[in-house]
Amino acid sequence: MKSLSSLKENNYSVIGKRQPKLDGPLKTTGRSQFTDDIYLPGMLYGKIVRSPMARARIISIDSTKAERLPGVKAVITHKDFPGLMVGPDEELLCREFVNYIGDEVAAVAAVDKDTAEEAAELISVEYEKLGAVFSLDEALAERSPVIHKGLKNNYADEFDIDVGDVDKAFSEAEHVRVGEYKLNHNHNCYAEHHVVIADHSLPGKLSIWTPNQSPLFVQKGLAGLLGFSVSDVRIFNLNTGGSFSSRGGPRNHHYIAALLSKQTSRPVKIFCTADEEFFMPRDSGEHKYTVKTGVMKDGKLKAIEVVSLFDCGAYWNPILTGVFRGFSNVLAMDYRFEAMRRRGKIVYTNNPPNMGHHGGEIRQLNFVAEAELDLIAGDIGIDPLELRYKNAWETGDTTIAGVHYGSCGLKECMEKVSRSSGWKKKRGKLPPFKGIGIGCGGIFSGGKSGMKDHDTGSAIVRIGEDGKIFLDIGFSDMGQGSHTTMAMIAAETLGIAAGDVTVIAGDTDLVPYDVTGSSQRGTFVVGNAVKAACLDAGKQLAEGAAKELGVAASEIVFCDRKVFSRKAPAKCISFQSVVSSLLHSEEGRHVMGRGFYNSPTKSREIWVSSLAFSFGAQIAEVEVNPETGIVKLVKMTVAHDVGRVINPLGMEGQLDSQIFGGMGQILTEECIMEKGLILNPSPLDYRLSRPFEMPEVERIIVETNDPYGPFGAKEGGEGPIVCTVAIANAVSNAIGYPIREYPITPERVLRAIREKEKKQESKA
Repeated sequence: MKSLSSLKENNYSVIGKRQPKLDGPLKTTGRSQFTDDIYLPGMLYGKIVRSPMARARIISIDSTKAERLPGVKAVITHKDFPGLMVGPDEELLCREFVNYIGDEVAAVAAVDKDTAEEAAELISVEYEKLGAVFSLDEALAERSPVIHKGLKNNYADEFDIDVGDVDKAFSEAEHVRVGEYKLNHNHNCYAEHHVVIADHSLPGKLSIWTPNQSPLFVQKGLAGLLGFSVSDVRIFNLNTGGSFSSRGGPRNHHYIAALLSKQTSRPVKIFCTADEEFFMPRDSGEHKYTVKTGVMKDGKLKAIEVVSLFDCGAYWNPILTGVFRGFSNVLAMDYRFEAMRRRGKIVYTNNPPNMGHHGGEIRQLNFVAEAELDLIAGDIGIDPLELRYKNAWETGDTTIAGVHYGSCGLKECMEKVSRSSGWKKKRGKLPPFKGIGIGCGGIFSGGKSGMKDHDTGSAIVRIGEDGKIFLDIGFSDMGQGSHTTMAMIAAETLGIAAGDVTVIAGDTDLVPYDVTGSSQRGTFVVGNAVKAACLDAGKQLAEGAAKELGVAASEIVFCDRKVFSRKAPAKCISFQSVVSSLLHSEEGRHVMGRGFYNSPTKSREIWVSSLAFSFGAQIAEVEVNPETGIVKLVKMTVAHDVGRVINPLGMEGQLDSQIFGGMGQILTEECIMEKGLILNPSPLDYRLSRPFEMPEVERIIVETNDPYGPFGAKEGGEGPIVCTVAIANAVSNAIGYPIREYPITPERVLRAIREKEKKQESKA
């Protein structure tokens, strides 16, 4: 079975067309259901009692008054579920110590929200305050308090990675530069609050409604801790209002809601307040980086070394180390370094626990490495874009990490943004406090890391009698339009319209196995599975159509909701009639196809192993007010290599959203911390970018036709944000002085201007 696209060179009927999101009408009319919209009969409301102290010993917990309050149905503490550990060093409900402001101590379930909140306030906890540490410097200082018993210091974990002969490469380098950077604590600011409904009212069955990007991980985590068989835990994730790498598994409120439901045999809902939103999702803590780069005077890159410290907060999750190790290949992903070294230490503090922001640590690593390249270019007298272009990987290359690129459009992205932005006319020729900067980057399309040797995506296609398609997948759509992409892949394969496809997802009892909605794996991994399922269904249809048309099944082509012979196009029947005739045949065949995809790559200890990587280049233009330090982002010229674009409209939306998110992370977004307390835990006070600050964006979609992707496609979701370091480089260019701390707030801009002036005065 072949589609018409095999007859016309890349002239697809669905792929490459501008397709609005298929769920758009539901969302714009308010009919899409999110977890907070769900109400179950007899549902109770849960509230978690949290520590007001950053580090303390628990002397006593008295819940008597809360238990006596009318309407309270359950109160739980560590005594009710002793020994439940949600990490190597974290109890679900604290027994002896609390280690951050917000640590879970107890929980209640009551008939309404007000009663639950009153009951939580009635629980009396007596604490003995202990010494605490709140920064990397404090945590690593001599004689500082050691947070966890049994440890000699506050190191949670560390890792060392060398690829190639690093020392030799540095010794051969003609110029070596060292820079230090700091990235401050920030938050993902989800469109949807964290919320969970747990229903343990049926014996032996637990149902969970919650926004998340990895139903399988939530399912397995809850089953493992609470003693269920995996199939007896049912996850509904409905619609999800953003994830950004932080909704990839169970969180403590999921477990607590399930335990309250177990105690009461009634559904229990926990909704996180604005304050809770800023510490319980576990976003990104403070990073410190020292970057060493070796280069020849002609611009040939030799070696790079990055030493990092990361504040993981009060508790450490082993996944964090795995992510940091796996993402280290970012340093060798874009450019031809001969060797690289990565040293990392993860450090405990008494801040809220941290995991990762949008893109894990990829964005942070790329920011500091790209910022250093700009400074190196200045040192050796070469154009920053030329330096990158000279060292960029190309299609067919194999990196020092052993990663082969079946497609790589990095150089093409650089060429196109350079021409479109007028880089050569502007670089070094702009008025004072106007700047231009470039940032490049790459990211993987799925990969084997968290699940060892499989990164499986699967799909089931069911074709109705009227020719409409039901596509069952386990992959979550977090608002980025991935379900529309899957529908387009299915429609192209079967020769129908995207609107003929209904995507079924969000219920682990109904949909097939899928690992996770993270790691930029949707289009590439799940898209390949969807295509395989449709090819399976198409084969069945082709056999039925061949009998009706009197031709060989190998001649059958699907296009425009019709089925015909390639050799004799006049022999044609409708897609619907083929489906109907098979259903009403003696066999009574209901056409169903199944497909799965697992990349043939092998898992690696220190890399995310993927078959496909996307690449991008961006040029930012900024204006800096030297009196106020305020940065205005004027224009972004953006090119991204997506293999082959499935939905140009959706891709343009992704580019815009990544620019919007990236400008916030670089310029404004920061959790202001004071002794473990977040002082700005609200979207009103946490400085998100605002719509009117969005710059002019020139979007350029580069197509390299990846040999492994469905119809040549690869990721296009998260890659663009790692290139937004162009904004930071443009600010440094505008003021003529490097800024090494993010976000680049007005205060830090003014400080950099003063430092520049002092240096100029000292030289004079």
